[in-house]
Amino acid sequence: MNAQPSTPNPQRLTLRLRSNGPTDLARCNQPVTENQKDREAYLDGTLYRASRIDGVPVVIRARSVATDELAFEVSAAEDSPLPAPEVVQAALKRKFSLDLDLPAFYRFVSRFPQLAPLAARQNGLRPLLKDSLLEALCLAVADQQVNVAFAARLKHRLLESYGRCYHIDGLDLWLFPTIDELAALDPHALCALQFTRNKSSYIVGLARQFLADPNWAIHTGSDDEIVQRLCTLRGVGRWTAEYAAMVGLGLVDTLPAADIALMRMVQQVYDLAERPTDSQVREIGRNWSPWRGLVTFYLWYLEDTKD
Repeated sequence: MNAQPSTPNPQRLTLRLRSNGPTDLARCNQPVTENQKDREAYLDGTLYRASRIDGVPVVIRARSVATDELAFEVSAAEDSPLPAPEVVQAALKRKFSLDLDLPAFYRFVSRFPQLAPLAARQNGLRPLLKDSLLEALCLAVADQQVNVAFAARLKHRLLESYGRCYHIDGLDLWLFPTIDELAALDPHALCALQFTRNKSSYIVGLARQFLADPNWAIHTGSDDEIVQRLCTLRGVGRWTAEYAAMVGLGLVDTLPAADIALMRMVQQVYDLAERPTDSQVREIGRNWSPWRGLVTFYLWYLEDTKD
């Protein structure tokens, strides 16, 4: 099935929300974005996203009105009514990481000469989370063992073939396929998009696992315990679990130490003669706890935006 352009209905909800510390939407829009169209979705001070809130496709417009306050306009993207305002508010706070205590994080990194510049250079950077853990896992599977450019093509092909596109204010806003849509695919359906047979099978299998067991959406325990549980899923190794836990669940103390970009940035900021191994990154990262994931995110942003 091909993604079809849609027009949002006129139902809208506007609200203002405070963030725990500064928020810079222009910075939030840039890093670890799989889709180039998302990177372009920051226009005249407004950040745009297509999202799902309580299963309802919506279009989000976000604008800063103060250093620590955002104005949101949320409109239903199709015919379904918007969820209750309190549900929308909770979803926005989650997606934009508004409760994340950036002042505490900045105080923490100030203790490390190598990391202290991150706070000033990237002030207000917050992760924009994926709509679901399943989405984060599927995108991480696409990233496995391929270069960044090819992984980006794979992920966009997945969106074009099975996602939805909303044309808003001259922008194309893409929405990830639903769990039902992915679960209904033949296990090797994605091979036509140049996914390997294994990756195609993993993605469809993950969707079916999550559809059959909704408890996978409920996560308790430490960050490390959650990562270990994710690693029991077929096709999910440690890096995939650690990355997905960060961008799908908003965990801030996971460390995807095998990530090549992270290795490069650890080499740079710690002035190492050679690129460290994943074991060496993990050892260095022990000192970053309980903020290992957020340090990683900030280092990724540094890698992504360096000249």
